[in-house]
Amino acid sequence: PYYSYNFKNIHFISLSTEHPYEEGSKQYKFIKSDLKKSSTNYSIDWIMVHQHKPLYSTNADIEESERIKNTFLPLFEKYNVDLVISGHNQYYERTYPMSSNKVIGFETQDQESLSELTENDISNSIYENTNGIIYLTVGTAGDELQQIKEKEDYYVIQKEKYGFLNLKLENNGKTIVGEFRTNNDKILDNFVLKKS
Repeated sequence: PYYSYNFKNIHFISLSTEHPYEEGSKQYKFIKSDLKKSSTNYSIDWIMVHQHKPLYSTNADIEESERIKNTFLPLFEKYNVDLVISGHNQYYERTYPMSSNKVIGFETQDQESLSELTENDISNSIYENTNGIIYLTVGTAGDELQQIKEKEDYYVIQKEKYGFLNLKLENNGKTIVGEFRTNNDKILDNFVLKKS
């Protein structure tokens, strides 16, 4: 139920939140070993983790999300994971790049002012050589949408819309362009990640 694979210069890890994952478990040991190996592979520029339940949750199973975060966040940060994509909550969310549970990359702004960014700021999210992880919740297909119950300052965007996340690899694999598209093909969110 957990595995990894490479696609071009991206290393993907599929983590199972439905099987034992606590520190010392077979899955934990696999994830730790796999992250260590992929983080030293010079042909890999990006590490992405995907799983069912999120590390950050504003709706369902917040306690379980905390357990997942407490278990894997130190590993994800140590081995430079770039994106963590999950489902479970039936809506779309994207965080700013985060490290140690804090937003990074906005040195000129304090944490409280992040919620004041405009829709134009959101649509122009370009992150270059960030040392943070972006967390996405994309639970927007199949089930009935849920109401978003709270808004944390570390979220760039939260939407209750059906749709899908599209990731495009560009610039010889050094750029990832992310777009959340609704079922009627409207782009609700876009972001760009760049590495030199």
